[in-house]
Amino acid sequence: MKPFKTLFFIAAITLLAGCASLLPQGDSDALQASLNDVQHWQVRGKMSVVTPDDSATGYMDWKQNQRDFDLYIAGPLGQGATRLTGTADSAELTLPGWDEPRSASSPEELMLLYLGWNFPVSDIRYWVKGQASPNGTSTVEYSEAGLLSRMEQYGWTITYKRYSNQNGYWLPGLVKVSGHDFRFTFSIREWTLHD
Repeated sequence: MKPFKTLFFIAAITLLAGCASLLPQGDSDALQASLNDVQHWQVRGKMSVVTPDDSATGYMDWKQNQRDFDLYIAGPLGQGATRLTGTADSAELTLPGWDEPRSASSPEELMLLYLGWNFPVSDIRYWVKGQASPNGTSTVEYSEAGLLSRMEQYGWTITYKRYSNQNGYWLPGLVKVSGHDFRFTFSIREWTLHD
């Protein structure tokens, strides 16, 4: 083998070994249990939705503190802003063109009333972290590193990619949710943990 090829081969092996050492160390149960500590966080990135009738992509800024949440989605240049906020027993939705928000006892009720979507909004706070909701049964698959790679819950399929270590917690950067003729993609560019 020529010296250049040998050097290239050694460099490639070293790089791959370095990447492997960056993967989480521990079993999937321990990694999942650690996510229970992540209760107060914020994500920024893009969210896209594909429905039987339409599709849209927008900038996403999502703040979550226990069960209190504030999800803001805006189109290009801030146009078409939508905001969904809520607590354990109430929620408000503001859509483009509305002068005032509409309220209901849950975000699921708001989504069904005004968008026609039957979507488990309250469980998304678990799904986006790479964790099954404790509110229902699920079927899960893990990667070799012990990270959740695929999950089925409530008739929805959720897949995960681009994990990164955020203050000791392994959180996904790409979450795809599909089912019931809908597809949601959360492309997260920034996690901020406040715990």
